[in-house]
Amino acid sequence: MFRRIVYTNASSFTNTLISDPSKATTDRADALFNLHPAELHALLESAWSFRVRNNNLPSGHPENKTGLRGLPDSIIALFDNSWFNASKFVTQNDSTDPCTGHSLWDHLIYAYVIESTQIYKVFRKLVENYAKGDFEINLTPEVLQWLHNTETLWFADPPVLSSFNMVSHLRTDMYLTRSGLYYRFFGFPLPGDEQLPYYKAKSSHLNYRRSFERFAEEVWIGIENEANITGRRPIDDAAIAFSAYEMQKNFLSQRNNGDITKQEFFFVSMMAWFHLSLEYNSPIVKAFGINEQSPAQRLFALANIVGVPANGLSENLFRLADNMSLLLTLVESGIFNDEANVPQLYANTSPISAIMKQIIFNYSHVSGNNLKARAVKTYESMPLQKGNGIVADNGHAALLS
Repeated sequence: MFRRIVYTNASSFTNTLISDPSKATTDRADALFNLHPAELHALLESAWSFRVRNNNLPSGHPENKTGLRGLPDSIIALFDNSWFNASKFVTQNDSTDPCTGHSLWDHLIYAYVIESTQIYKVFRKLVENYAKGDFEINLTPEVLQWLHNTETLWFADPPVLSSFNMVSHLRTDMYLTRSGLYYRFFGFPLPGDEQLPYYKAKSSHLNYRRSFERFAEEVWIGIENEANITGRRPIDDAAIAFSAYEMQKNFLSQRNNGDITKQEFFFVSMMAWFHLSLEYNSPIVKAFGINEQSPAQRLFALANIVGVPANGLSENLFRLADNMSLLLTLVESGIFNDEANVPQLYANTSPISAIMKQIIFNYSHVSGNNLKARAVKTYESMPLQKGNGIVADNGHAALLS
Protein backbone atom coordinates (compact mmCIF):
# COMPACT_ATOMS: atom_id res chain seq x y z
CA MET A 1 0.00 0.00 0.00
CA PHE A 2 2.78 2.45 0.92
CA ARG A 3 4.52 1.99 -2.44
CA ARG A 4 1.32 2.76 -4.31
CA ILE A 5 0.98 6.03 -2.40
CA VAL A 6 4.53 7.10 -3.20
CA TYR A 7 4.87 5.87 -6.78
CA THR A 8 1.49 6.59 -8.38
CA ASN A 9 -0.30 9.75 -9.42
CA ALA A 10 -3.64 8.01 -9.81
CA SER A 11 -5.60 5.25 -8.14
CA SER A 12 -5.17 2.77 -10.97
CA PHE A 13 -4.03 -0.64 -9.81
CA THR A 14 -2.24 -1.19 -13.09
CA ASN A 15 0.28 1.60 -12.58
CA THR A 16 3.71 0.04 -12.26
CA LEU A 17 6.70 1.14 -10.28
CA ILE A 18 9.04 3.46 -12.16
CA SER A 19 12.48 1.92 -12.52
CA ASP A 20 14.47 5.05 -11.76
CA PRO A 21 12.67 7.17 -9.14
CA SER A 22 12.82 10.90 -9.75
CA LYS A 23 13.77 13.31 -6.98
CA ALA A 24 10.11 14.24 -6.58
CA THR A 25 9.28 10.59 -5.97
CA THR A 26 12.10 9.98 -3.51
CA ASP A 27 11.13 13.16 -1.68
CA ARG A 28 7.64 11.72 -1.28
CA ALA A 29 9.11 8.49 0.06
CA ASP A 30 11.31 10.41 2.50
CA ALA A 31 8.27 12.38 3.66
CA LEU A 32 6.36 9.14 4.20
CA PHE A 33 9.12 7.60 6.29
CA ASN A 34 9.32 10.79 8.35
CA LEU A 35 5.66 10.77 9.40
CA HIS A 36 4.57 10.07 12.97
CA PRO A 37 3.38 6.47 13.59
CA ALA A 38 -0.13 7.80 14.25
CA GLU A 39 -0.18 9.38 10.78
CA LEU A 40 0.97 6.11 9.22
CA HIS A 41 -1.76 4.21 11.07
CA ALA A 42 -4.16 6.86 9.78
CA LEU A 43 -3.10 6.20 6.19
CA LEU A 44 -3.65 2.48 6.72
CA GLU A 45 -7.06 3.03 8.29
CA SER A 46 -8.07 5.47 5.54
CA ALA A 47 -7.00 3.15 2.72
CA TRP A 48 -8.87 0.30 4.40
CA SER A 49 -12.06 2.31 4.91
CA PHE A 50 -12.07 3.78 1.41
CA ARG A 51 -11.27 0.58 -0.43
CA VAL A 52 -12.96 -0.22 -3.71
CA ARG A 53 -16.37 -1.74 -3.11
CA ASN A 54 -18.61 -2.82 -5.96
CA ASN A 55 -21.60 -4.40 -4.25
CA ASN A 56 -22.69 -5.97 -7.54
CA LEU A 57 -19.74 -8.35 -7.23
CA PRO A 58 -19.40 -11.22 -4.72
CA SER A 59 -17.59 -10.50 -1.47
CA GLY A 60 -13.95 -11.51 -1.85
CA HIS A 61 -13.74 -10.29 -5.46
CA PRO A 62 -10.79 -7.88 -6.05
CA GLU A 63 -13.28 -5.00 -6.40
CA ASN A 64 -15.34 -6.02 -3.36
CA LYS A 65 -12.88 -7.70 -1.05
CA THR A 66 -14.83 -7.67 2.19
CA GLY A 67 -17.81 -6.28 4.04
CA LEU A 68 -15.78 -5.71 7.20
CA ARG A 69 -16.03 -2.12 8.39
CA GLY A 70 -13.20 0.28 8.98
CA LEU A 71 -13.23 2.94 11.66
CA PRO A 72 -16.43 4.98 12.03
CA ASP A 73 -16.67 7.96 9.70
CA SER A 74 -16.59 10.40 12.61
CA ILE A 75 -13.14 9.11 13.58
CA ILE A 76 -11.83 8.74 10.03
CA ALA A 77 -12.78 12.38 9.42
CA LEU A 78 -10.33 13.44 12.12
CA PHE A 79 -7.34 12.20 10.19
CA ASP A 80 -8.38 11.43 6.62
CA ASN A 81 -5.86 14.07 5.74
CA SER A 82 -4.93 15.72 2.48
CA TRP A 83 -1.40 14.33 2.65
CA PHE A 84 -0.80 12.56 -0.67
CA ASN A 85 -4.45 12.92 -1.52
CA ALA A 86 -3.51 14.61 -4.77
CA SER A 87 -3.29 10.99 -5.92
CA LYS A 88 -6.89 10.43 -4.76
CA PHE A 89 -5.60 7.29 -3.08
CA VAL A 90 -7.63 7.35 0.11
CA THR A 91 -10.43 9.77 -0.75
CA GLN A 92 -14.08 8.79 -0.99
CA ASN A 93 -15.73 8.40 -4.39
CA ASP A 94 -19.30 8.67 -3.18
CA SER A 95 -20.22 10.84 -0.21
CA THR A 96 -23.53 8.97 0.12
CA ASP A 97 -21.70 5.71 0.79
CA PRO A 98 -19.08 6.34 3.49
CA CYS A 99 -17.33 3.03 2.98
CA THR A 100 -16.78 3.29 -0.75
CA GLY A 101 -13.59 4.67 -2.21
CA HIS A 102 -10.91 3.58 -4.58
CA SER A 103 -7.87 2.33 -2.70
CA LEU A 104 -6.59 -0.94 -4.10
CA TRP A 105 -3.75 -3.01 -2.74
CA ASP A 106 -1.61 -5.88 -3.97
CA HIS A 107 -2.56 -9.52 -3.98
CA LEU A 108 -1.23 -11.67 -1.11
CA ILE A 109 1.24 -13.22 -3.58
CA TYR A 110 3.13 -9.90 -3.49
CA ALA A 111 3.74 -10.28 0.26
CA TYR A 112 4.75 -13.92 -0.17
CA VAL A 113 7.23 -13.26 -2.98
CA ILE A 114 8.81 -10.23 -1.26
CA GLU A 115 9.09 -12.05 2.05
CA SER A 116 10.73 -14.99 0.24
CA THR A 117 13.78 -12.75 -0.18
CA GLN A 118 14.08 -12.96 3.65
CA ILE A 119 13.62 -9.18 3.78
CA TYR A 120 11.52 -9.41 6.96
CA LYS A 121 14.16 -11.38 8.87
CA VAL A 122 16.94 -9.03 7.79
CA PHE A 123 15.04 -5.93 8.90
CA ARG A 124 13.86 -7.62 12.08
CA LYS A 125 17.48 -8.25 13.08
CA LEU A 126 18.44 -4.70 12.13
CA VAL A 127 15.67 -3.17 14.27
CA GLU A 128 16.42 -5.63 17.10
CA ASN A 129 20.04 -4.45 17.14
CA TYR A 130 18.80 -0.87 17.38
CA ALA A 131 16.36 -1.72 20.18
CA LYS A 132 19.16 -3.36 22.18
CA GLY A 133 21.57 -0.48 21.64
CA ASP A 134 23.86 -2.50 19.39
CA PHE A 135 23.96 0.10 16.65
CA GLU A 136 27.20 1.64 15.43
CA ILE A 137 25.90 4.22 12.98
CA ASN A 138 25.07 7.88 13.22
CA LEU A 139 21.40 8.16 14.19
CA THR A 140 20.30 11.20 12.22
CA PRO A 141 16.73 12.40 12.86
CA GLU A 142 15.61 10.75 9.59
CA VAL A 143 17.17 7.39 10.49
CA LEU A 144 15.82 7.55 14.02
CA GLN A 145 12.30 8.25 12.73
CA TRP A 146 12.52 5.37 10.25
CA LEU A 147 13.62 2.99 13.03
CA HIS A 148 10.93 4.23 15.40
CA ASN A 149 8.22 3.92 12.76
CA THR A 150 9.36 0.48 11.65
CA GLU A 151 9.45 -0.92 15.16
CA THR A 152 6.08 0.63 16.05
CA LEU A 153 4.28 -0.47 12.89
CA TRP A 154 5.65 -3.97 12.33
CA PHE A 155 7.35 -5.25 15.48
CA ALA A 156 4.88 -4.16 18.13
CA ASP A 157 1.31 -5.28 18.77
CA PRO A 158 -1.09 -2.97 16.89
CA PRO A 159 -3.42 -0.82 18.99
CA VAL A 160 -6.21 -2.92 20.49
CA LEU A 161 -8.95 -1.17 18.51
CA SER A 162 -6.99 -1.02 15.27
CA SER A 163 -8.60 -2.60 12.20
CA PHE A 164 -5.36 -4.56 11.81
CA ASN A 165 -4.80 -6.10 15.22
CA MET A 166 -3.55 -9.57 14.27
CA VAL A 167 -2.43 -10.50 17.79
CA SER A 168 -4.73 -12.01 20.41
CA HIS A 169 -4.84 -14.85 22.94
CA LEU A 170 -5.77 -17.07 19.99
CA ARG A 171 -3.12 -15.74 17.59
CA THR A 172 -0.11 -14.96 19.72
CA ASP A 173 2.59 -14.94 17.01
CA MET A 174 2.10 -12.70 13.97
CA TYR A 175 4.86 -14.47 12.02
CA LEU A 176 3.18 -17.86 12.44
CA THR A 177 -0.18 -16.30 11.56
CA ARG A 178 1.36 -14.98 8.34
CA SER A 179 3.00 -18.35 7.57
CA GLY A 180 -0.32 -20.09 8.07
CA LEU A 181 -2.02 -17.62 5.75
CA TYR A 182 0.55 -18.24 3.00
CA TYR A 183 0.04 -22.00 3.37
CA ARG A 184 -3.73 -21.60 3.31
CA PHE A 185 -3.63 -19.54 0.11
CA PHE A 186 -0.81 -21.17 -1.85
CA GLY A 187 -0.22 -24.59 -0.28
CA PHE A 188 3.39 -24.00 0.79
CA PRO A 189 5.31 -21.93 3.35
CA LEU A 190 8.17 -19.49 2.92
CA PRO A 191 11.56 -20.92 1.90
CA GLY A 192 13.26 -22.36 4.96
CA ASP A 193 10.11 -22.30 7.12
CA GLU A 194 8.89 -25.81 6.33
CA GLN A 195 9.36 -26.99 9.92
CA LEU A 196 7.75 -24.03 11.68
CA PRO A 197 4.75 -24.90 13.90
CA TYR A 198 2.26 -22.76 11.98
CA TYR A 199 -1.30 -24.04 11.58
CA LYS A 200 -2.12 -25.78 8.30
CA ALA A 201 -5.81 -25.24 7.62
CA LYS A 202 -7.62 -28.30 6.30
CA SER A 203 -9.11 -26.18 3.52
CA SER A 204 -5.70 -24.95 2.26
CA HIS A 205 -5.32 -24.36 -1.48
CA LEU A 206 -2.91 -27.23 -2.19
CA ASN A 207 -3.48 -27.21 -5.95
CA TYR A 208 -2.31 -23.64 -6.56
CA ARG A 209 1.13 -24.49 -7.90
CA ARG A 210 -0.23 -27.13 -10.26
CA SER A 211 -2.94 -24.81 -11.60
CA PHE A 212 -0.59 -21.83 -11.99
CA GLU A 213 2.16 -23.76 -13.76
CA ARG A 214 -0.26 -25.36 -16.18
CA PHE A 215 -1.72 -21.91 -16.85
CA ALA A 216 1.72 -20.37 -17.44
CA GLU A 217 2.91 -23.24 -19.64
CA GLU A 218 -0.12 -22.92 -21.91
CA VAL A 219 0.38 -19.14 -22.09
CA TRP A 220 4.01 -19.67 -23.13
CA ILE A 221 2.87 -22.00 -25.91
CA GLY A 222 0.59 -19.17 -27.00
CA ILE A 223 3.45 -16.66 -26.93
CA GLU A 224 5.62 -18.95 -29.07
CA ASN A 225 2.94 -19.78 -31.61
CA GLU A 226 0.74 -16.68 -31.72
CA ALA A 227 2.37 -15.43 -34.93
CA ASN A 228 1.98 -18.74 -36.75
CA ILE A 229 -0.18 -18.25 -39.84
CA THR A 230 0.46 -21.57 -41.52
CA GLY A 231 1.26 -24.95 -40.04
CA ARG A 232 0.70 -26.19 -36.52
CA ARG A 233 -0.71 -23.70 -33.97
CA PRO A 234 -1.09 -25.64 -30.69
CA ILE A 235 -2.64 -22.81 -28.64
CA ASP A 236 -5.31 -24.02 -26.23
CA ASP A 237 -7.41 -21.08 -25.04
CA ALA A 238 -9.84 -23.45 -23.32
CA ALA A 239 -7.07 -24.97 -21.20
CA ILE A 240 -5.84 -21.51 -20.16
CA ALA A 241 -9.36 -20.40 -19.28
CA PHE A 242 -9.96 -23.55 -17.26
CA SER A 243 -6.75 -23.10 -15.23
CA ALA A 244 -7.68 -19.46 -14.62
CA TYR A 245 -11.14 -20.54 -13.46
CA GLU A 246 -9.60 -23.18 -11.17
CA MET A 247 -7.36 -20.59 -9.53
CA GLN A 248 -10.15 -18.04 -9.19
CA LYS A 249 -12.52 -20.58 -7.65
CA ASN A 250 -9.94 -21.70 -5.10
CA PHE A 251 -8.79 -18.18 -4.21
CA LEU A 252 -12.34 -16.95 -3.65
CA SER A 253 -13.04 -20.06 -1.58
CA GLN A 254 -10.07 -19.22 0.67
CA ARG A 255 -11.24 -15.61 0.99
CA ASN A 256 -14.57 -16.93 2.33
CA ASN A 257 -16.51 -13.73 1.62
CA GLY A 258 -13.57 -11.52 2.57
CA ASP A 259 -12.58 -13.29 5.80
CA ILE A 260 -8.81 -12.94 5.28
CA THR A 261 -8.83 -9.57 3.56
CA LYS A 262 -7.60 -7.46 6.45
CA GLN A 263 -4.71 -9.88 6.99
CA GLU A 264 -3.80 -9.60 3.32
CA PHE A 265 -4.00 -5.80 3.47
CA PHE A 266 -1.79 -5.56 6.57
CA PHE A 267 0.86 -8.05 5.44
CA VAL A 268 1.04 -6.57 1.93
CA SER A 269 1.49 -3.12 3.50
CA MET A 270 4.23 -4.48 5.76
CA MET A 271 6.25 -5.95 2.88
CA ALA A 272 5.67 -2.78 0.81
CA TRP A 273 7.26 -0.73 3.62
CA PHE A 274 10.38 -2.88 3.61
CA HIS A 275 10.46 -3.06 -0.20
CA LEU A 276 10.19 0.72 -0.52
CA SER A 277 13.03 1.10 2.00
CA LEU A 278 15.31 -0.72 -0.46
CA GLU A 279 14.09 0.80 -3.73
CA TYR A 280 16.17 3.95 -3.42
CA ASN A 281 18.77 5.47 -1.12
CA SER A 282 16.36 5.70 1.78
CA PRO A 283 17.45 6.98 5.21
CA ILE A 284 18.29 3.48 6.47
CA VAL A 285 20.25 2.62 3.30
CA LYS A 286 22.29 5.82 3.50
CA ALA A 287 22.89 5.28 7.22
CA PHE A 288 24.98 2.20 6.46
CA GLY A 289 26.78 3.77 3.52
CA ILE A 290 25.30 1.26 1.06
CA ASN A 291 25.94 2.29 -2.55
CA GLU A 292 24.28 -0.60 -4.37
CA GLN A 293 21.87 0.13 -7.20
CA SER A 294 19.04 -2.41 -6.85
CA PRO A 295 16.75 -3.59 -4.02
CA ALA A 296 18.32 -7.05 -4.11
CA GLN A 297 21.87 -5.74 -3.86
CA ARG A 298 20.91 -3.38 -1.03
CA LEU A 299 19.29 -6.32 0.75
CA PHE A 300 22.46 -8.42 0.35
CA ALA A 301 24.52 -5.56 1.79
CA LEU A 302 22.22 -5.27 4.83
CA ALA A 303 22.22 -9.05 5.23
CA ASN A 304 26.01 -8.98 5.43
CA ILE A 305 25.92 -6.19 8.00
CA VAL A 306 23.43 -7.85 10.36
CA GLY A 307 24.56 -11.44 9.75
CA VAL A 308 21.18 -12.78 8.63
CA PRO A 309 20.94 -14.77 5.36
CA ALA A 310 19.05 -13.33 2.40
CA ASN A 311 17.80 -15.35 -0.55
CA GLY A 312 20.30 -15.55 -3.40
CA LEU A 313 17.42 -15.41 -5.88
CA SER A 314 16.22 -12.06 -4.55
CA GLU A 315 16.86 -10.22 -7.83
CA ASN A 316 14.35 -12.46 -9.59
CA LEU A 317 11.94 -12.30 -6.65
CA PHE A 318 11.86 -8.50 -6.57
CA ARG A 319 11.21 -8.48 -10.32
CA LEU A 320 8.48 -11.09 -9.95
CA ALA A 321 6.44 -9.62 -7.09
CA ASP A 322 4.57 -6.74 -8.79
CA ASN A 323 3.82 -8.72 -11.93
CA MET A 324 2.49 -11.74 -10.03
CA SER A 325 0.31 -9.45 -7.93
CA LEU A 326 -1.25 -7.88 -11.02
CA LEU A 327 -1.74 -11.21 -12.79
CA LEU A 328 -3.41 -12.98 -9.86
CA THR A 329 -5.64 -9.97 -9.21
CA LEU A 330 -6.81 -10.19 -12.82
CA VAL A 331 -7.26 -13.96 -12.46
CA GLU A 332 -9.37 -13.47 -9.33
CA SER A 333 -11.51 -10.93 -11.16
CA GLY A 334 -12.53 -13.75 -13.54
CA ILE A 335 -11.51 -11.92 -16.71
CA PHE A 336 -9.63 -14.92 -18.11
CA ASN A 337 -12.44 -17.38 -17.42
CA ASP A 338 -13.80 -16.13 -20.75
CA GLU A 339 -11.87 -17.64 -23.67
CA ALA A 340 -12.42 -14.44 -25.63
CA ASN A 341 -10.09 -12.59 -23.23
CA VAL A 342 -7.38 -15.25 -23.10
CA PRO A 343 -5.41 -14.03 -26.19
CA GLN A 344 -4.51 -10.89 -24.22
CA LEU A 345 -2.12 -13.12 -22.27
CA TYR A 346 -0.01 -14.04 -25.28
CA ALA A 347 -0.79 -11.62 -28.13
CA ASN A 348 2.39 -9.85 -29.19
CA THR A 349 0.83 -6.36 -28.93
CA SER A 350 -0.75 -6.92 -25.52
CA PRO A 351 0.84 -5.29 -22.43
CA ILE A 352 -0.30 -8.28 -20.36
CA SER A 353 1.72 -10.54 -22.67
CA ALA A 354 4.88 -8.56 -21.84
CA ILE A 355 4.13 -9.06 -18.15
CA MET A 356 3.60 -12.81 -18.69
CA LYS A 357 6.99 -13.12 -20.36
CA GLN A 358 8.65 -11.56 -17.33
CA ILE A 359 6.66 -13.76 -14.94
CA ILE A 360 7.56 -16.96 -16.80
CA PHE A 361 11.25 -16.03 -16.93
CA ASN A 362 11.58 -15.07 -13.26
CA TYR A 363 9.27 -17.78 -11.91
CA SER A 364 11.29 -20.42 -13.76
CA HIS A 365 14.42 -19.19 -12.00
CA VAL A 366 13.04 -19.02 -8.47
CA SER A 367 11.04 -22.27 -8.63
CA GLY A 368 13.65 -24.33 -10.47
CA ASN A 369 10.88 -25.42 -12.86
CA ASN A 370 11.36 -24.27 -16.45
CA LEU A 371 7.89 -23.25 -17.61
CA LYS A 372 9.14 -22.93 -21.18
CA ALA A 373 9.97 -26.64 -21.35
CA ARG A 374 6.80 -28.62 -22.00
CA ALA A 375 7.80 -31.76 -20.08
CA VAL A 376 6.08 -34.24 -17.80
CA LYS A 377 6.17 -32.90 -14.25
CA THR A 378 5.13 -34.00 -10.81
CA TYR A 379 3.16 -31.10 -9.39
CA GLU A 380 3.79 -30.94 -5.67
CA SER A 381 3.01 -28.27 -3.12
CA MET A 382 6.43 -26.88 -2.30
CA PRO A 383 7.99 -23.50 -1.54
CA LEU A 384 10.20 -21.46 -3.80
CA GLN A 385 13.74 -22.79 -3.83
CA LYS A 386 16.60 -21.18 -1.92
CA GLY A 387 19.47 -19.40 -3.61
CA ASN A 388 23.12 -20.38 -3.63
CA GLY A 389 25.02 -19.51 -0.48
CA ILE A 390 27.58 -16.72 -0.28
CA VAL A 391 29.63 -16.32 2.87
CA ALA A 392 29.87 -12.85 4.34
CA ASP A 393 33.07 -11.23 5.56
CA ASN A 394 32.06 -11.96 9.15
CA GLY A 395 31.94 -15.69 8.47
CA HIS A 396 28.15 -15.90 8.53
CA ALA A 397 26.17 -16.99 5.49
CA ALA A 398 25.04 -13.91 3.64
CA LEU A 399 22.64 -15.80 1.39
CA LEU A 400 20.58 -18.93 1.82
CA SER A 401 22.25 -22.05 0.59
